[in-house]
Amino acid sequence: MAEAGRGDGTKRLVRPRHAVVLLTLLALVGANLRTVMLGVPPVLPLLQRDLDLSHTATGFVISLPVLVMGGMAWASGRLADRFGGRVTVAAGLLLLAAGAALRGIWAAVVPLYLFTGILSLGVAIAQAALPVLVRQWFPRQIGLASALYTDGLIVGEAVAAGVTLPLMRVWLGPDAWRASFVAWSVPVVLMLLLWTVLSPPTSPTRRRRGRATSTPGATVPPVAAEPRQRVSALQLGLLSGSGSLIYFAMNTWIPPYDTALGRGDATALALGTLNAVQLPVSLALTLVAQRLLGRRVPFVLAGCICLVGVIGWVSTPVEWQVLWAALLGGAAVSVLVLGSALPPLLADRNEVAGLVGATLSIGYGLAFVGPLAGGWLWDLLGRPAAAFVPVGLGTLGLIVFGATLPRPPRPLVDPQEGPMGFPLVDLDGR
Repeated sequence: MAEAGRGDGTKRLVRPRHAVVLLTLLALVGANLRTVMLGVPPVLPLLQRDLDLSHTATGFVISLPVLVMGGMAWASGRLADRFGGRVTVAAGLLLLAAGAALRGIWAAVVPLYLFTGILSLGVAIAQAALPVLVRQWFPRQIGLASALYTDGLIVGEAVAAGVTLPLMRVWLGPDAWRASFVAWSVPVVLMLLLWTVLSPPTSPTRRRRGRATSTPGATVPPVAAEPRQRVSALQLGLLSGSGSLIYFAMNTWIPPYDTALGRGDATALALGTLNAVQLPVSLALTLVAQRLLGRRVPFVLAGCICLVGVIGWVSTPVEWQVLWAALLGGAAVSVLVLGSALPPLLADRNEVAGLVGATLSIGYGLAFVGPLAGGWLWDLLGRPAAAFVPVGLGTLGLIVFGATLPRPPRPLVDPQEGPMGFPLVDLDGR
């Protein structure tokens, strides 16, 4: 059910067509949070050449956003608590647009890192606030809303990776990586304008004097639900981080592993499969996300599939790599899609922002440390397969933490709800 606050302190329900607008906004924001970041790898060789960067300095351009998003996620969640989700997302989009444009306009080494940090902070701020809005706008469609937002993230990654070089060569110039940075800031500015005009106002959820504030007022009757079990940010962070670790570690170590074994010609197909499978799997899960919401089995199953995939990867001939890559990529993205719904589902309304921030911090930390640990083990043991040991640990994390998830409360059905849980008419009667 979608809800929107009004300035007079009451709450009105949103009709299906208005709910579609809000769902579209969530998906579009998600896409813009990734296009700016994933537009960098295609032009990285040009950037490295023009700024005379070492390989270490070049790698830091890619890893800096992960560090900033992980380090600032908890604080970003508190901002959403304090100022409300709508304002926080707008602030994040503003920082993202400014950082993206300025690092293209002012192209030098120090400004590159500075403005990459600023745009990464914008991503962290907006990303922590969006689940808060999912809970406020769609309290009974958390699975669907979260899945659509995640679809936006994945589409943004795919579009940026596939379109940046053709866009640059056809419209901007063969070496115009600076202009490509500015170009990717333009959709963010447009998204900020759409967000400002179309998203309904929200109120802070921070506790004040022992009482929680939330989306204004309440002419809607309270929804009866089962008592909530206590949910641990550590558990959710380790669960979602295990999926991210698997994905990032496989992306990192597939090329060096194949090269070390003298089968580098298999890398492109395996790596492409690992990433290409994300979008169809994510879109398919969107159709059933509401049914799978908060269930333990999908996470345990994803862990088992990844375990089979990584064992197969290091123990079978190269011809099997495509199969294992498909299993690993599909299972990892399923954790992303279904895991993004857990904080707004399991936390009380006034605790969503803090739980999201802590979960993202832990998850990004694992995503950053996992590939590094794989490289360290490879160096230590002298065996290429050792790089995938963290992936194996990640699969066990999915199984253990998925099997022990708290069971979500089950709200009673609202008789005013129509198909898919959306109300047939708002309370204003319009």
